[in-house]
Amino acid sequence: MSRIIDVFVDFFFPNICVICGKNTNNTKSSVCHTCIQKIDYIKTSHCVTCYQPLPDGGAHCWQCKRTKYHFEIIIAVGKYTGILRELILKFKEKDFLKENLGEILLNALKSNLNIDKIDYIVPVPLSKKREFYRGYNQAMLLAEYISGKTGKNIIVNNLIRVKNTKAQYELNREERLLNLKDVFELKEPWFFKNKSIVIIDDIATTCSTLEECSRVLKKSGAKNVYGLVLARD
Repeated sequence: MSRIIDVFVDFFFPNICVICGKNTNNTKSSVCHTCIQKIDYIKTSHCVTCYQPLPDGGAHCWQCKRTKYHFEIIIAVGKYTGILRELILKFKEKDFLKENLGEILLNALKSNLNIDKIDYIVPVPLSKKREFYRGYNQAMLLAEYISGKTGKNIIVNNLIRVKNTKAQYELNREERLLNLKDVFELKEPWFFKNKSIVIIDDIATTCSTLEECSRVLKKSGAKNVYGLVLARD
């Protein structure tokens, strides 16, 4: 019943904020400006490699000090807490949040990377089972928004997921790495040779998904790989 009510409200009152319920004063927005401002953005010191906040300062988190990744950097909008966490969870059910979340993701990209250096945008593939159940891949929706605003082409169905895996949130770091081993493949590896790529996902926790995608892309000859996510957990 609650899902039916949600659909009814979303259709007839599209300018109502999905967080606080107030009018957004914008028929194209589903989140009000006040709630967007309350997101816990990562503005303070953070790891220059994985974007993990570093309250005590420094250049690298303890994990990046001892790990060699295949990606250059990960860029994140904010911490996986509060309003941003709520929006990401709702995004798994409400695809129209693409506009609001896509815009803050685009701002993070522009603030951290020269867009002229990017050749392609690649969304992290979702398992066919999860995509069928959800009806869409949220990483793809974000990639579409970024592509539309930057003019950079999305490449889909080249980087593919060849195995169904357990949900990452159920696993510890070591289990996540094993869970994603040999999960991704490239249909046409030559396509990415000497190219710079932005991989898009919603959350980075241990960075294992972005790392495995980056490993496959670098193995194919990709020049640079950058991760772009909404939240750092």
